[in-house]
Amino acid sequence: MIDLYKLAYGFASKAHAKQKRKYDKAPYITHVEAVARNLVRHGYNEPVLQAAALLHDTVEDTNITVPQLLETFGPEIAELVYWLTDKEKGKRRDRKLMSAWRLARAPYEAKLIKLADLIDNSEHVLAHNAKFAPVYMAEKQMILSKMAENEGERLTEQSLFKQAMALTIDPVRKVKAKKMRKNGLAFSPIMLGDLVWGRS
Repeated sequence: MIDLYKLAYGFASKAHAKQKRKYDKAPYITHVEAVARNLVRHGYNEPVLQAAALLHDTVEDTNITVPQLLETFGPEIAELVYWLTDKEKGKRRDRKLMSAWRLARAPYEAKLIKLADLIDNSEHVLAHNAKFAPVYMAEKQMILSKMAENEGERLTEQSLFKQAMALTIDPVRKVKAKKMRKNGLAFSPIMLGDLVWGRS
Protein backbone atom coordinates (compact mmCIF):
# COMPACT_ATOMS: atom_id res chain seq x y z
CA MET A 1 0.00 0.00 0.00
CA ILE A 2 1.29 3.47 -0.87
CA ASP A 3 2.01 5.70 2.13
CA LEU A 4 0.31 8.87 0.92
CA TYR A 5 1.85 11.04 3.63
CA LYS A 6 5.40 9.99 2.78
CA LEU A 7 4.76 10.36 -0.93
CA ALA A 8 3.24 13.82 -0.52
CA TYR A 9 5.94 14.91 1.93
CA GLY A 10 8.71 13.89 -0.46
CA PHE A 11 6.95 15.59 -3.37
CA ALA A 12 6.37 18.81 -1.41
CA SER A 13 9.90 18.83 -0.01
CA LYS A 14 11.36 18.68 -3.50
CA ALA A 15 8.94 21.28 -4.88
CA HIS A 16 9.62 23.78 -2.06
CA ALA A 17 13.33 22.90 -1.68
CA LYS A 18 14.66 26.40 -2.36
CA GLN A 19 11.90 28.35 -0.64
CA LYS A 20 11.94 29.98 2.79
CA ARG A 21 9.22 31.40 5.01
CA LYS A 22 8.83 35.15 4.74
CA TYR A 23 9.86 36.32 8.20
CA ASP A 24 12.02 33.75 9.96
CA LYS A 25 13.51 32.25 6.76
CA ALA A 26 12.79 28.72 7.94
CA PRO A 27 12.55 26.08 5.18
CA TYR A 28 9.12 26.41 3.60
CA ILE A 29 8.36 22.75 4.17
CA THR A 30 7.98 23.60 7.87
CA HIS A 31 4.83 25.55 7.01
CA VAL A 32 3.05 22.73 5.20
CA GLU A 33 4.12 20.33 7.96
CA ALA A 34 2.51 22.69 10.48
CA VAL A 35 -0.71 22.77 8.45
CA ALA A 36 -0.87 18.98 8.48
CA ARG A 37 -0.16 18.92 12.24
CA ASN A 38 -2.91 21.48 12.89
CA LEU A 39 -5.38 19.17 11.19
CA VAL A 40 -4.26 16.22 13.32
CA ARG A 41 -4.58 18.27 16.51
CA HIS A 42 -8.22 18.87 15.67
CA GLY A 43 -8.92 15.25 14.79
CA TYR A 44 -8.41 15.26 11.02
CA ASN A 45 -5.82 12.62 10.17
CA GLU A 46 -7.30 11.09 7.01
CA PRO A 47 -4.53 10.25 4.49
CA VAL A 48 -6.09 12.24 1.62
CA LEU A 49 -6.54 15.31 3.82
CA GLN A 50 -3.00 15.05 5.17
CA ALA A 51 -1.51 14.64 1.71
CA ALA A 52 -3.46 17.60 0.32
CA ALA A 53 -2.34 19.71 3.28
CA LEU A 54 1.30 18.95 2.52
CA LEU A 55 0.76 19.77 -1.16
CA HIS A 56 -1.57 22.76 -0.79
CA ASP A 57 0.98 25.40 -1.88
CA THR A 58 2.75 23.45 -4.63
CA VAL A 59 0.69 24.82 -7.53
CA GLU A 60 0.50 28.34 -6.11
CA ASP A 61 4.16 28.76 -5.18
CA THR A 62 6.15 26.40 -7.40
CA ASN A 63 6.24 25.16 -10.99
CA ILE A 64 4.07 22.15 -10.16
CA THR A 65 0.82 21.94 -12.11
CA VAL A 66 -2.57 20.42 -11.35
CA PRO A 67 -2.09 17.82 -14.14
CA GLN A 68 1.12 16.69 -12.42
CA LEU A 69 -0.77 16.25 -9.16
CA LEU A 70 -3.50 14.36 -11.01
CA GLU A 71 -0.95 11.96 -12.44
CA THR A 72 0.89 11.40 -9.16
CA PHE A 73 -1.87 11.60 -6.54
CA GLY A 74 -5.18 11.23 -8.37
CA PRO A 75 -8.22 13.52 -8.73
CA GLU A 76 -9.31 13.72 -5.07
CA ILE A 77 -6.06 15.27 -3.82
CA ALA A 78 -5.48 17.29 -6.99
CA GLU A 79 -8.93 18.87 -6.71
CA LEU A 80 -8.35 19.92 -3.10
CA VAL A 81 -5.07 21.60 -4.05
CA TYR A 82 -6.81 23.24 -7.02
CA TRP A 83 -9.39 24.87 -4.73
CA LEU A 84 -6.66 26.01 -2.33
CA THR A 85 -4.56 27.69 -5.00
CA ASP A 86 -4.59 31.51 -5.12
CA LYS A 87 -4.33 32.60 -8.75
CA GLU A 88 -6.57 35.67 -8.68
CA LYS A 89 -5.29 38.82 -10.41
CA GLY A 90 -5.70 42.53 -9.71
CA LYS A 91 -5.27 44.86 -6.75
CA ARG A 92 -4.74 43.27 -3.35
CA ARG A 93 -8.24 44.12 -2.09
CA ASP A 94 -9.86 42.62 -5.18
CA ARG A 95 -7.67 39.51 -5.06
CA LYS A 96 -8.55 38.85 -1.44
CA LEU A 97 -12.27 39.22 -2.12
CA MET A 98 -12.13 36.86 -5.10
CA SER A 99 -10.13 34.39 -3.01
CA ALA A 100 -12.83 34.49 -0.32
CA TRP A 101 -15.50 33.82 -2.95
CA ARG A 102 -13.56 30.80 -4.24
CA LEU A 103 -12.94 29.35 -0.81
CA ALA A 104 -16.59 29.81 0.17
CA ARG A 105 -17.52 27.43 -2.64
CA ALA A 106 -14.68 24.99 -2.09
CA PRO A 107 -15.33 21.44 -0.87
CA TYR A 108 -15.65 21.06 2.89
CA GLU A 109 -12.32 19.21 3.10
CA ALA A 110 -10.56 22.08 1.32
CA LYS A 111 -12.05 24.48 3.86
CA LEU A 112 -10.59 22.41 6.70
CA ILE A 113 -7.13 22.60 5.16
CA LYS A 114 -7.54 26.33 4.63
CA LEU A 115 -8.41 26.79 8.29
CA ALA A 116 -5.29 24.89 9.35
CA ASP A 117 -3.26 26.98 6.89
CA LEU A 118 -4.80 30.20 8.15
CA ILE A 119 -3.96 29.31 11.75
CA ASP A 120 -0.29 28.69 11.02
CA ASN A 121 0.08 31.78 8.82
CA SER A 122 -1.73 33.97 11.34
CA GLU A 123 0.51 32.78 14.17
CA HIS A 124 3.53 33.48 11.97
CA VAL A 125 2.40 37.03 11.17
CA LEU A 126 1.51 37.77 14.79
CA ALA A 127 4.94 36.59 15.93
CA HIS A 128 6.93 38.54 13.36
CA ASN A 129 4.94 41.55 12.10
CA ALA A 130 2.51 42.93 14.67
CA LYS A 131 2.11 46.17 12.69
CA PHE A 132 0.78 44.36 9.62
CA ALA A 133 -1.25 41.85 11.63
CA PRO A 134 -4.54 43.84 11.80
CA VAL A 135 -4.64 44.24 8.01
CA TYR A 136 -3.78 40.58 7.46
CA MET A 137 -6.30 39.36 10.01
CA ALA A 138 -9.10 41.48 8.55
CA GLU A 139 -8.50 39.78 5.20
CA LYS A 140 -8.66 36.38 6.88
CA GLN A 141 -11.87 37.30 8.68
CA MET A 142 -13.46 37.90 5.29
CA ILE A 143 -12.49 34.39 4.21
CA LEU A 144 -13.83 32.90 7.42
CA SER A 145 -17.10 34.81 7.09
CA LYS A 146 -17.63 33.73 3.48
CA MET A 147 -16.90 30.10 4.28
CA ALA A 148 -19.24 30.20 7.28
CA GLU A 149 -22.04 31.69 5.17
CA ASN A 150 -21.95 28.59 2.97
CA GLU A 151 -21.37 25.93 5.61
CA GLY A 152 -23.10 27.27 8.73
CA GLU A 153 -22.69 25.42 12.02
CA ARG A 154 -21.23 22.41 10.25
CA LEU A 155 -18.07 24.51 10.03
CA THR A 156 -18.42 27.20 12.69
CA GLU A 157 -18.87 24.66 15.51
CA GLN A 158 -15.59 22.95 14.64
CA SER A 159 -12.68 23.64 17.01
CA LEU A 160 -10.48 24.34 13.98
CA PHE A 161 -12.76 27.19 12.90
CA LYS A 162 -13.00 28.56 16.42
CA GLN A 163 -9.22 28.69 16.77
CA ALA A 164 -8.87 30.46 13.42
CA MET A 165 -11.50 33.03 14.35
CA ALA A 166 -9.97 33.68 17.77
CA LEU A 167 -6.57 34.32 16.21
CA THR A 168 -7.86 36.74 13.60
CA ILE A 169 -10.36 38.80 15.55
CA ASP A 170 -8.22 40.07 18.44
CA PRO A 171 -5.69 42.21 16.48
CA VAL A 172 -8.45 43.84 14.45
CA ARG A 173 -10.58 44.48 17.54
CA LYS A 174 -7.71 46.23 19.30
CA VAL A 175 -6.92 48.54 16.38
CA LYS A 176 -10.56 49.37 15.64
CA ALA A 177 -11.35 49.99 19.29
CA LYS A 178 -8.37 52.31 19.66
CA LYS A 179 -9.41 54.34 16.61
CA MET A 180 -13.01 54.58 17.75
CA ARG A 181 -12.12 55.67 21.27
CA LYS A 182 -10.17 58.57 19.78
CA ASN A 183 -13.35 59.66 17.99
CA GLY A 184 -15.65 59.17 20.98
CA LEU A 185 -17.41 56.17 19.45
CA ALA A 186 -18.20 52.73 20.83
CA PHE A 187 -16.87 49.61 19.17
CA SER A 188 -18.55 46.20 19.27
CA PRO A 189 -17.18 43.13 17.47
CA ILE A 190 -19.83 40.53 16.62
CA MET A 191 -19.80 36.94 15.37
CA LEU A 192 -17.58 36.07 12.39
CA GLY A 193 -15.49 39.18 12.72
CA ASP A 194 -18.15 41.58 11.42
CA LEU A 195 -17.61 45.04 12.85
CA VAL A 196 -20.46 47.17 14.20
CA TRP A 197 -19.92 50.86 14.78
CA GLY A 198 -22.30 52.77 17.03
CA ARG A 199 -22.54 56.00 18.97
CA SER A 200 -21.73 55.62 22.67
